[in-house]
Amino acid sequence: MVRDVPMLASGTWTDSAVQTPLNYPEKTLREFAANWSDNTGWSRHTGGVPRDATDKVAELLNPRFQEGAVVGDIFLHGATQKSRDMIELVKRKLIAFVSVEHTGDERYNASTRQLEATSINFSGFAFVNKGACKLCRINEAAPLASASIEEAPLEVQDETMDTKELEAKMDAMSKELAELKAPKVIETVAPVVDNSRELAELEEVKAVRGELETLRAQMKELMSQPAAAPVAVAAPVEAPKTEHKEPSSRFIIDKKNRSITME
Repeated sequence: MVRDVPMLASGTWTDSAVQTPLNYPEKTLREFAANWSDNTGWSRHTGGVPRDATDKVAELLNPRFQEGAVVGDIFLHGATQKSRDMIELVKRKLIAFVSVEHTGDERYNASTRQLEATSINFSGFAFVNKGACKLCRINEAAPLASASIEEAPLEVQDETMDTKELEAKMDAMSKELAELKAPKVIETVAPVVDNSRELAELEEVKAVRGELETLRAQMKELMSQPAAAPVAVAAPVEAPKTEHKEPSSRFIIDKKNRSITME
């Protein structure tokens, strides 16, 4: 535990990101000293790579206004490696400053010709090598109060695990690994197409082809049969011609008896 650390002192400070001087009057610090929406202590400020949970290395306890500044007690929990590293840095005086993160309203003070904070909402703080507030130091001598360091007891977690619980965890991990290795099947839905007309035409073509195949088979069968023996055709028989002869008989006229006889 680092006690009585000045988090933000009255004065005019220039934020390294905004690069605009801003005056923090004592009346504003006194009014909003306990206005903390988040009291997390981070190993670094935001920016670049997003911060993760392991960057939470401390908490601010009992924030209050004291001797012209917002002060508080910093509890380094030591629950993570980064927090334990920060404890060593503070003990060895290798980290010197804290820097608050806040939002709020500002106005221009014509009498002092500078911007002035009229409200403050604190949302955490970070350990830095050099902060905007020159009086917000951890180990160096400050005009406020000397800071004493109490190392937070380290919590030893029981990392033993029941055999059944370990087996269940291993089974779950094996299933997840198998799911990752399994090929992904993408189901696609074929579009509905009305091809009844094309199917009817196809059936007609198949029928015509079938008839052609039948004719070809018949022709092939006929061509494979042996040729038939030639059949002699008799010439038409003409009827014999008959000659009409005059009868050889003659008539004898008997004038005497007045008769006619044929011999």
